[in-house]
Amino acid sequence: MATLSGNGPDRNTTPGRRIDSTIDLYGLGQTLWRRRWTILVCLVALPAIAWFALSTIVPRYSATSRILIDPREQRIVQNEIVQQGLGGDMALVDSQIEVIASETVLGRVVRDLDLAADPEFAGDQSDPRLAFDTALGSLAQAIEVSRRENTYVIEISATAQEAAKSARLANAIAQAYVADQIASSANSARDVSAAIRSRLSELQAQLNEAEEKVETFKREHNISQTEGQLLGDRRLTDLSARQSEALARVNETTARLQVLEEGLRTRGYVGATTADAGSAMGALRTRLADARQRLADLQNVLGPRHPRVSAALQEVAQAETAIREESERLVAAARDDNRIAIDALNSINAALQAAREDSFTTNENLIRLRELEREAQSIRLVYESFLVRAQETAQQEGITARTARVIAEAAVPVAPSFPPKIPMLIASVVMGLFIGILAAILRDFFTGLLGRGPQAAPLVPHRGADTVVDGLMLVTTLGRPEMARRGALDLVHGSISRGRSAIFVDLAADAPENDPGLAEIALGEVSAFGAVKADHDSGLHRLNAGRSPAQSRLSRDAVCNVLEAVAAEYDDVVVNIGELETEHGLAARIAAEMTRKAALVVRGGKADPQEQRMAQALSNDGAVAVSLVAAGQDNHFDKVA
Repeated sequence: MATLSGNGPDRNTTPGRRIDSTIDLYGLGQTLWRRRWTILVCLVALPAIAWFALSTIVPRYSATSRILIDPREQRIVQNEIVQQGLGGDMALVDSQIEVIASETVLGRVVRDLDLAADPEFAGDQSDPRLAFDTALGSLAQAIEVSRRENTYVIEISATAQEAAKSARLANAIAQAYVADQIASSANSARDVSAAIRSRLSELQAQLNEAEEKVETFKREHNISQTEGQLLGDRRLTDLSARQSEALARVNETTARLQVLEEGLRTRGYVGATTADAGSAMGALRTRLADARQRLADLQNVLGPRHPRVSAALQEVAQAETAIREESERLVAAARDDNRIAIDALNSINAALQAAREDSFTTNENLIRLRELEREAQSIRLVYESFLVRAQETAQQEGITARTARVIAEAAVPVAPSFPPKIPMLIASVVMGLFIGILAAILRDFFTGLLGRGPQAAPLVPHRGADTVVDGLMLVTTLGRPEMARRGALDLVHGSISRGRSAIFVDLAADAPENDPGLAEIALGEVSAFGAVKADHDSGLHRLNAGRSPAQSRLSRDAVCNVLEAVAAEYDDVVVNIGELETEHGLAARIAAEMTRKAALVVRGGKADPQEQRMAQALSNDGAVAVSLVAAGQDNHFDKVA
């Protein structure tokens, strides 16, 4: 039905409204129905002509095979000379399209399938060479090679008069391309391998000569190695290690001797100043301590002149003498150890000096030896590199990685690709329908110009009380909004008088907003009992749109749920949307979408042309049943008891 957004058809009799620009769809439908035979003739004739033309054309079949170009580098051996793979460059992948369509690949297909003897491709040529060239050119025209966008997949389409032949051609071209890539890679590996092998013998002779020079120089200058080290260097290393150990021994014995001598000189014994005095010194120290303890005990008990005190004094003196003698012995032993360590260090230093003098001469010879070894090593590295590469390329000759593989072979097509019968027949039907409609409109137009066209019967208004609502009905008007409201109330009273339950839903823009209504019910702020107002005297139930803040927060689903619940509760639901050509809220627009019945309130006993056209627009090509409800000159409606 008509749009409820203030952008519907306007009457030029009211200030601020636009000129009516609506299309009379109802009249157009009547015209097409009157000229239905003209449309039917065109609808049948054009497809029949198309079918006859398609039956006379020789069909051609197309089959497509798909090849995947693998951009990844595929290594068969560790260091490949011949590259396996095309890389991720799309330009190189696109270049494979030209390779597939080249004479090398297509010529292989012509020979494998013997297309030079096929009349479809070679014609009636008797010269074998000319027949081959003709078949090659015909095959190039019969194929189409393309790359699928943003992929490494290449599609090969072949067209022929026979379905099976088109599939054979597409598959043969794909296999020929794969075989050509394998052969090309193998030939490249074979050429490189032959070039490397020819260089190996020369490198081997150079390496033998360089290694012989190294060994001769070692023999002449008595340069030998053991465990990867020269004997002179090994002796120097050993002497240096022994020198460090001897020096540490000298330092240790010297420090020990100094400690012992200092203890003997200051205290008369060394037991308290050295840790290695031995168990004998420890026993003597214990003996002296025990003797002194007994002496002290006896002196306290017996007095200094008692014989036992004298014996205790003699025992203390003997213990001190023994400690003194043991200390002197330890000092003498430390002095001997220090002298032996110094002699050993001097001997090692002399041997190390002699070894260093010998190494100077050896180092001079090593400079020349290293130069000869570097020369031999460089030749050896080149020789070994060429030897490894020769083995790898030899393996590549027999094992070649595939850079392309067939991922989908062409299947025998069921239907011809040309001519496209179904699309052309559908197009002929559409074209026939279009031409038929155009012919019907033109015929009716020219007939109307001559005054022979039939006239449509005008819509006749009737009283609102006589209109049967039976469900959800939308009420609007082209006059004042109050006319629509009073007409809707008249419809509700008519339903109530017939014993039906009815409700008046006022969704007009000028409806009062004092009380809660549909918006509050949809938002769950009030219940239906709190929003629906009931007049017990007349039996009228009324529901307003609600307050503006609540209406601004409505959602489509919530409004639909409320309207569906109201329609399920009442037999008749009359929705007033007021003036048609004004801006309407969400609830009014949804109600217009849900309704299949509408009432247009008109002034007087007859609808004017504008109201007639608006009623036609509201019907939406018959989808909505539209009734005209008449209002009196004073905008009061006829009442029915």
